[in-house]
Amino acid sequence: MCMTIYEELLDDIDSSDIKLVYDKSTQIPAVSFSNANGDYIFLNEYSFETNAERFVALAHEKGHCDSGAFYNIHTPLITREICEHRAWRRAILDQLPFDKLMEAFEICKTEDGISIYDLANYLDMPPDFIKMAIEQYIKLGKQIL
Repeated sequence: MCMTIYEELLDDIDSSDIKLVYDKSTQIPAVSFSNANGDYIFLNEYSFETNAERFVALAHEKGHCDSGAFYNIHTPLITREICEHRAWRRAILDQLPFDKLMEAFEICKTEDGISIYDLANYLDMPPDFIKMAIEQYIKLGKQIL
């Protein structure tokens, strides 16, 4: 049976040193932190309507863990922005590698071009995540199309 990208991400986290805690009591949909006992992701699954939304939040928080880009409420704003950028970049590079994105472009293109929504449907990812990935790869100097 084929796993969804969300299930693959859960499996990846399960096989890592990251501890995933399901917590429906928090108002925050997802948060990650690190302490002496390791890296943690708290996820309120009820904060999301779709697995695609859960996937993006979880991929982002895993990006924090994988890049070590953590901050707290006392961290200066510029450092927070840097940490967020690093987490998003890591999530994109890990979850939507350039080759996978280009393969999706080839499969989804039509005579009229490529629809971000067709890509989102094919990849089972929200359109905003795909847009962010395209922007990131352009910044990295990758040739899109």
